[in-house]
Amino acid sequence: MKLGYSTYALSMVDPFEALPKIREIGYEAIEIAMGDIWPTSPDNFKPPQQIKLAALSKSLGFPSAIFFGNIDVCALDDQREMDKTLAKLRMAGRMHYDDSPILMTTTAGHSAPAWDTGKEQIKDAFLRLADLAADHNAIIAIEPHAGTDFETPEKAAWMMEQTKHPNLTLDLDISHFYVEGAEVAHSVETCAPYSSMVHIKDGEKVDGKVQYCLPGAGTIDIPLFLRSLRENDLGNLPDFAEVSVQQSLQPDYDPWGTATFCFDALRNAEKSV
Repeated sequence: MKLGYSTYALSMVDPFEALPKIREIGYEAIEIAMGDIWPTSPDNFKPPQQIKLAALSKSLGFPSAIFFGNIDVCALDDQREMDKTLAKLRMAGRMHYDDSPILMTTTAGHSAPAWDTGKEQIKDAFLRLADLAADHNAIIAIEPHAGTDFETPEKAAWMMEQTKHPNLTLDLDISHFYVEGAEVAHSVETCAPYSSMVHIKDGEKVDGKVQYCLPGAGTIDIPLFLRSLRENDLGNLPDFAEVSVQQSLQPDYDPWGTATFCFDALRNAEKSV
């Protein structure tokens, strides 16, 4: 299995420094974070820089990057959010250089209503985003998120069955299901038919609050997760290690020690599969 790393863990690192270091550690795929505080937000990372970074990525042997879009999906009626979303889709297209799909992941965002009364609104918002993505030859991978009302494999599968849009898939981030109490194998089996990408970190709920940790530093059975991916025909997808801002924004955070720890934990787990 290829291992990937997300620059979501590297808001403090210049991307032109980050990509060679990620490759040196051994990762074979890359995800570029587009949120406001990241140096690769299209608000600040202009087209010439985007083209230059894509050339660097290609020279390092990475496939075209996947993008963490960080879109407030239910706020697209706001022109500023719409403009930011379109800039992200254009950047993703500008940086794409191979025959893989242009792929961008996002949660529902902070403006999503409560699930029980607003799931139809959330569905319609994702369909609108999927139509925008189709206009840019891109695919959106929805990431359900622990600590929100869109947090279970069953809700993720419901969303896919209700939308059935060719430009709308799932990001199978096992951590969000796991900390909410869902079993690993069940989560993978439920979401695999709709998934186009895979994330892993770890964590737990303490006094009702989600506390994330690094893959390999928690209690997720990583070999079981990897076996479940293979058994459900997802073994061909890169497994992206993700680091929460709960860790990466700490003053003593070690970005490269963290990236190496995640790589070793996943690679060692793979050996036991």
